[in-house]
Amino acid sequence: MLSDSLAANLISNLQVRLDRSALIMTAPFADLHDVKNTSPLGRILAEELGNAFTRHGYRLADTRVFMPSPYSLKEQGETALSSAPDQVGATSGVQTILSGTYAMVDGGLRISARLVRPADHAVLAAASCRLRLTEEVRELLAASSGTAKVPAFPATLMNLKTKADAKLVQQALAAQGLYKGKIDGLFGKRSKAALSRFRASMALPATPAWDLETQAALLPTT
Repeated sequence: MLSDSLAANLISNLQVRLDRSALIMTAPFADLHDVKNTSPLGRILAEELGNAFTRHGYRLADTRVFMPSPYSLKEQGETALSSAPDQVGATSGVQTILSGTYAMVDGGLRISARLVRPADHAVLAAASCRLRLTEEVRELLAASSGTAKVPAFPATLMNLKTKADAKLVQQALAAQGLYKGKIDGLFGKRSKAALSRFRASMALPATPAWDLETQAALLPTT
């Protein structure tokens, strides 16, 4: 699972040893481009990553029982974290805060997580991963009124047997350094191999399959 892998990377990247008997508090992940806003996806990421830490033997604080709340409540809902995390630690006995951000990057979603020490705001560990932009993920992002609208999948699938469409795909693959052949509109073995590598980079099956999801990731403006 993504949460288990991300938790393992955070733990392996720790700069100091954490006391497993002390509490870790999670905060909803925020939109990187608007850190005062989160979404259903941001809350799910925090919940699942926190659960993953408990599977590694760490103690997780239930943020719903702490007063004052570690979150700031704005018009658009929960933000990622209080602007004064040191106060959070002082009032709740929390040793570490688990927070993060997400952002649309190259047709996918980049998830970044970090462990922060409330006492001095020091980042003790950081890790990131890529989340495939499925229709379900799009809906979880769009459910927040403060989150930028996520573009829908294109209505029309490009035809790779048509030279004009094949050239556009070859150009997009070449721009990402995946295709080194001629931009000739002939979607042969080299083009298909490049497409397979692109799909693998998006956590899709490493095949040259061409569908609306792949098209939206490679050519988001079509």
